[in-house]
Amino acid sequence: MRKLVSRLLFPAMLGLMTVSLSLRAEETSTEQTNLNGGYFLLHKLCSDESKLPLLLTVKDTPKEIETFADKISKTAKETLADLDRIQEHDKSLDFDRNPLPRIERDVRDSIAGEKQHQLLFGAKGPEFARALLVSQIEASSYAENLTKVLAGQEKDPGRSKMLGRLSEKWRQIHEEAFALLRNY
Repeated sequence: MRKLVSRLLFPAMLGLMTVSLSLRAEETSTEQTNLNGGYFLLHKLCSDESKLPLLLTVKDTPKEIETFADKISKTAKETLADLDRIQEHDKSLDFDRNPLPRIERDVRDSIAGEKQHQLLFGAKGPEFARALLVSQIEASSYAENLTKVLAGQEKDPGRSKMLGRLSEKWRQIHEEAFALLRNY
């Protein structure tokens, strides 16, 4: 009787273990895809933010705004360097695939085009400073929260800590943008 039970149960248990392992592999793959998507978005944002001082080469702006733009660019470049460093050590990280649906990409491109036009052609003097600061309030809030969420989902403790540190840097930029906006 014992042999009969084990012959019947063994294949069933083996089947359950295979399903369980398959589900865990699929879950891990989905988690990695989500992380990769978050890292893609952070990389894209920081790539854009690193170029902020270029805008100021064609616009007159107070020194404090120039200094602030340089700080943003420096933070973005540091973030990019951190991301590139972790990608070098973990080939499962892929920052090359945009996770957003086509409609969301199109909406973001449309918003970016409007902001770019406003900053380049639509605003001067204090109005330009306000528009720039408002755009940086939005960008730094996004960077702060994106790094915070990535830190919470990252399984690697070292990367999670790095992302937490980056979130704090972007929070400080966010607060500084609000403080500067009071002057304009």
